[in-house]
Amino acid sequence: MKNVNGHEIIQLFEEWSPKKLAMEGDPIGLHIGQLNRSVEKVLVTLDVNEAVVDEAIEKGATLIIAHHPPLFRPAKHIWTDSAQGRMIEKCIKKDISVYAAHTNLDIANGGVNDMLAEKLGLTDIQLLERTATYNDVEYGIGRVGKLETELTLEEFARFVKEKLQVPAVRMVGDKTRVIRKVGVLGGDGNKYIFPAKRAGADVLVTGDLYYHVAQDAEAINLCVIDPGHNVEKVMIQGVAEKMTDLCNEHKYRVEFIQSEINTEPFTFI
Repeated sequence: MKNVNGHEIIQLFEEWSPKKLAMEGDPIGLHIGQLNRSVEKVLVTLDVNEAVVDEAIEKGATLIIAHHPPLFRPAKHIWTDSAQGRMIEKCIKKDISVYAAHTNLDIANGGVNDMLAEKLGLTDIQLLERTATYNDVEYGIGRVGKLETELTLEEFARFVKEKLQVPAVRMVGDKTRVIRKVGVLGGDGNKYIFPAKRAGADVLVTGDLYYHVAQDAEAINLCVIDPGHNVEKVMIQGVAEKMTDLCNEHKYRVEFIQSEINTEPFTFI
């Protein structure tokens, strides 16, 4: 087995989830630190906050791979008595680097949306909306597939709640409607109700649904299930397992640790 640095790990990652797939303006890539240092342990997380960095320190990880960019908007200052500032300061002091893969990981084959589609047991999976052609392969955001067994919308909502392990879901549509074809898009899917309708989906599973977008979906007879943004946590296990397999194939001596920190900001009562 070979000792490796961050560059070698990220090079493998980007062969699976190329940066070129990311949506325009998405701040992906290295956010904090450097990739030149040797890495023995990598922490995989949905979000990066102070608790996640503390977890990395405790578990000996010197590289964090996250889905949500910790510096999504340009920082005008770094105050180390603020939550973000403390997080950045700890990373720098402990030589922890942070790399973010956002929409490129959503779009990549086997990425977040495929992970969600697999969790829901969808078959005959197609792209919801094409976004790029790269090395003669078509890529796109979101997925559309068929349920193995048709369900009513109410039954399907309970199914989503169970399979994506969330405490509650929001539902738009007639609860008795029969659901056969499902669109799924992790994160904020407000822009994709019309593509989902054009793709023939009976329902779109997505997060952060706005009030007026819900009304628009109702008007075009598209059901929607909103299980929240945090369901993208599916990437923690998915990325850790995928990268473990890739690194084992290349005989890289590195361990991928799945973060156990719950970064869901909402409490349901």
